[in-house]
Amino acid sequence: MCICTVVTGGYLVYRGLYTLNLDTWYACFASWVLYAAELWGAASMLLFFMQVWDPQELPAQRPLEDVDVDVFVPSYNEDVAILRGTLQACLAMDYPHRTYLLDDGKRDDVRQLCEELGVHYITRDNNLHAKAGNLNNALDQTDGEFVAILDADHVPEPHFLSHMIGHFRDPEVGFVQSPHAFSNFDTFQGQVNFEKGRFWDEGELFYKVIQPARNATNSVIFAGSAAIFRREALKEIGYIATETITEDMHTGIRMATRGWKSKYVNERLIAGQGASDVTSFHGQRLRWAEGNLSILAYDNPLTIKGLSIIQRLTYFASIIHWAGGIPRLAIYATPAMMLLTGVAPVKEFTPLLGAITVGYIAMMLLTLRKVFRGHMRYGLIEFFNMANFWTQIRATFRALLYRKRSKFVVTNKRGGRQGTTLPYVAPQIILLAFSVFALIYGWTRHLMFDAHLDAIGMGIATILVLHNAFFAVAYLRTAMTPVSKRLAYRHRINMPVKYNFVTDDGETIEGVGVTTDLNELGLSFVSYDSLPINETGSLKVMANGDSLETDGTVCYAAHTQGEGQEAHSLYRYGISFAGIAPEAIDASSRMIQRYAVAPWYSLFERETVQSNHPWFSSRRKNGRAPFKLAVRLEGPGGDVYSTTQDISTGAMRCLSASHVDPKLFTKAEIFSPMGSILVNTRASEIRNITGPPHNIREFVLNFESYEGQARSQLQSLLELTAEPQTRHELMGLHGSRRQPLLRPLAAAALILMILSPAAVGVFKHTYDDDLLLVKTTDEAAVDTALASAEGLNRILAEALSKEQTDLRRLILLKDALEREGRFEELVRVCRLIVAQRPRDPDMGKALVAALTDARRFDESATLSAAWRSALEAQGMTSHANTFEVLAARNLRKSGDEFGTLDAFRRIVAARPEDEKVRAEYLGIMLEAGLAHEALRQFTALPQDQSTRRQIMTIHSSLGDFRQAEGVARDLLRDIPTDVKLHIELANFLCWQEDFGAAVQIYRGLYQQEPDNLTVALGLGETLSWSGSGSAALAVFGKLIDDGEDSDRLNRGFLDAFLGTHNPTQSDKHRLPWMLKRHQMVSPLPADIAGRLATALAQADFTALAIELLEETLLSHPTDRDLRLRLADAMVAVGRNNDAHLLYRTLLAEEQIGQ
Repeated sequence: MCICTVVTGGYLVYRGLYTLNLDTWYACFASWVLYAAELWGAASMLLFFMQVWDPQELPAQRPLEDVDVDVFVPSYNEDVAILRGTLQACLAMDYPHRTYLLDDGKRDDVRQLCEELGVHYITRDNNLHAKAGNLNNALDQTDGEFVAILDADHVPEPHFLSHMIGHFRDPEVGFVQSPHAFSNFDTFQGQVNFEKGRFWDEGELFYKVIQPARNATNSVIFAGSAAIFRREALKEIGYIATETITEDMHTGIRMATRGWKSKYVNERLIAGQGASDVTSFHGQRLRWAEGNLSILAYDNPLTIKGLSIIQRLTYFASIIHWAGGIPRLAIYATPAMMLLTGVAPVKEFTPLLGAITVGYIAMMLLTLRKVFRGHMRYGLIEFFNMANFWTQIRATFRALLYRKRSKFVVTNKRGGRQGTTLPYVAPQIILLAFSVFALIYGWTRHLMFDAHLDAIGMGIATILVLHNAFFAVAYLRTAMTPVSKRLAYRHRINMPVKYNFVTDDGETIEGVGVTTDLNELGLSFVSYDSLPINETGSLKVMANGDSLETDGTVCYAAHTQGEGQEAHSLYRYGISFAGIAPEAIDASSRMIQRYAVAPWYSLFERETVQSNHPWFSSRRKNGRAPFKLAVRLEGPGGDVYSTTQDISTGAMRCLSASHVDPKLFTKAEIFSPMGSILVNTRASEIRNITGPPHNIREFVLNFESYEGQARSQLQSLLELTAEPQTRHELMGLHGSRRQPLLRPLAAAALILMILSPAAVGVFKHTYDDDLLLVKTTDEAAVDTALASAEGLNRILAEALSKEQTDLRRLILLKDALEREGRFEELVRVCRLIVAQRPRDPDMGKALVAALTDARRFDESATLSAAWRSALEAQGMTSHANTFEVLAARNLRKSGDEFGTLDAFRRIVAARPEDEKVRAEYLGIMLEAGLAHEALRQFTALPQDQSTRRQIMTIHSSLGDFRQAEGVARDLLRDIPTDVKLHIELANFLCWQEDFGAAVQIYRGLYQQEPDNLTVALGLGETLSWSGSGSAALAVFGKLIDDGEDSDRLNRGFLDAFLGTHNPTQSDKHRLPWMLKRHQMVSPLPADIAGRLATALAQADFTALAIELLEETLLSHPTDRDLRLRLADAMVAVGRNNDAHLLYRTLLAEEQIGQ
């Protein structure tokens, strides 16, 4: 943590001093918003480190003797069934106490429940101050030395009091808190995977990491329930705080100010009901956040008297955490706004910034992973950050503006949503739509006319936007998932259940199945018998001396048919209890706590240990099927029923609370789809799953002998693992609720559609001039009005008149002026760009090039030399070299041929590896007629492949094709797969009139790459030159039939056609088609039109030939060749007078020319 703190400080100092973008007011605003959010995050992390610096686990304490304990269960509107389970568990606690039900609902059925159970019932005339007032009312009417507080749904373990009361042996301890845990694992606020034994709850970090460490600072937080108070301490502070709706946190702070100590017992001693859906989750979090932040107005831990410095900081950290929504929104909005505006919140994305940021984040994540002690789940933490940010923003403003109107809202303890989900998903839908909109808008602008924007910055922003959008979609899918229609949570539990049903025919169906889930209203179980639907029968769930007996109605049935000739049927039934007796409800509560909640938590803790220590693995052997089957064990004290966890042909693993003697043989009956399997067993391995008082044990029973067909039955049972659906049912698995994907995406798309018209209008208004400038730089669509100065002059005048023009606009204007050849104005615009980016070498290069184009050669040379000198001093050699090349080009454009050649010679000599400059130098030398000198200089250079190619070009320019051929063949020995080089070689052979060798090369290339247009054209041309006109027509004809069209192809085809004595009918019919295609698209060049007309005449399409020539002559009236072809065509059709007139005109022109 110390290293992380130092790294964080260094990162923030670096960010603040060197990376803030202060170019414009918006850039300044965006930079400071992001930096403030980072400061908030760093401060929160450091406060977190302060809270968890010294985690302390309290040693167990012997319970106090002869003290009075009152147990308060405050209630308002909870169901009687929930209260019954909690009160029964309270009465079953193993330490002497009195249990009180504090009913703010004033309900007769609750009063009757208390009378039935022997619980003290307290109510009051009003509900003033909600839960806090209810507790204070009870404190006034009771006198126990200690007071335990349990929420209405918090079912305590039998040892809840005995494990906590001993910590009051220190007379200065004011209260002892234990963690909150939830028995409804599959809820909105957590994520569970029963098959893998993994569970993560949003409050896990608080209860498993933060609270234990607060023992060291005496700042344990009272969490509202699962705590015991010393009455004297409560009385000293005026009982429970009533000023805020988070009376728990507020009360704990006030006790600390009076010097009372607080302790935290890190042991799960209760199990309650977590927020089951998005509405109850946010209702609860809004109350917590608003209430905690409201404390700052009454008892601010930073200023209140009586706290130590460390207590002030730790309490303040827990409160201010709830105001993190605004910084979180800034984190979400920053990358999207960068895409929208093109303005980065940092000065420049440099490698140094990237390295420092990555190092900071890596150090932070590694430290948090260590500090979280196995409870770090990055994806889930980000999920709940996304879920909570808007609720925290709402709470912040409500605490600031509407504090006195805060209302205590009781969290829903039953299934079903409380109202619409829209208020709880709308912010994330808008954020998702905004993110998608930013991606589309930003990349559209970038690709159209903002190509100079930093691609690294765009990429980083895109990754962050996609990251945020991913978690927004994940949250929306979870929030929009249909909730269970059941009123009460069904607990995953596998226990034997006996059933007895009577059909309409009077047939009695009895059997033993295995439950898959259970609550006080019903259960589901897997059976191998077909039961009548909507009929009521008797059920008995058995668990080692305890049982749940009741009637139930089959409300749901699903049949799974096995595979094969001897397939067995399995049935899963949903049962609704019919008139369940109170005793049965009590039994279901006991079983759930003992055989579901406690074992599941034990498994989850064990998986957490394994995730931290991967070398710790299960000792389960291969070959076991994870089937849940009912088992009856014959014991000395009677039959014991259990359920297998897995089974093989040699053993089975079971859970039970009964003792199994490993020395004794036990007869077992396994109830399976194959019927009862009878085996004699002996326990070989026993380990505790849960400790006292539940004492659930896992034991392995080895099969010592088999009765009847037991071994064959077991083998057949294991073969069912190959049948997916049967395996699913025998494992007692549940289908997961499908999370919708289309609904959140459709909602975001709807918002996007609403935004789109306005966005298009804003885009067009904002970037209208930019779009015009883009048109100016588009060679295929030059806007003539703009080119004639109307648009461009206006934009230029606006840019020059403003004190500071947008850099993007200036860059687009620069490109447009460069395209239009308005170099003097280009210089002025480049100077404006350099004024905004004075240290940007690329902008300096643009200005130097502009000065050269404006023929201001001296200025260009001076500026280029200055830049080169400055860059060399800074070690930026690459940029300095570019300015040296620009200086050489400046000499060339100034007409200094000798100076140009000398400058490029020196550059190439200093940097022979620069292929582009070397190629440019070669072009200049060849243009100056210095081919022999070029050959001398390039021969002296290092003979890499690029240099040898250039030497080959020099030989070709000298007409020395044999030497060029030799260089090409030499290169091909090194790079035999270079197609372009093979084509060069073939061309050299053609120039030497070795057409046969050239055709052979092209044929080889064509076989390898038949879709390579360049190869196909080269092959056709070479065949035509070699006199193989028919073969050439076949190649060209295929290209034309494939839809290819180019001047080179047309010339090649027509030359081959005209050079062939017997073209095919297909070749002839291609001619009118070529004419028709170009009449529809664009006119043919004059030379191709002449060739085509001659070919048409030869193919007896003379009328078309005359029509083509007459049409072409309209745009080329002086073309002698076209007129001569026209005269010849006229003769062919008998238009002799017209031909004679045209011949005389051509002859007269020739005589005048002579």
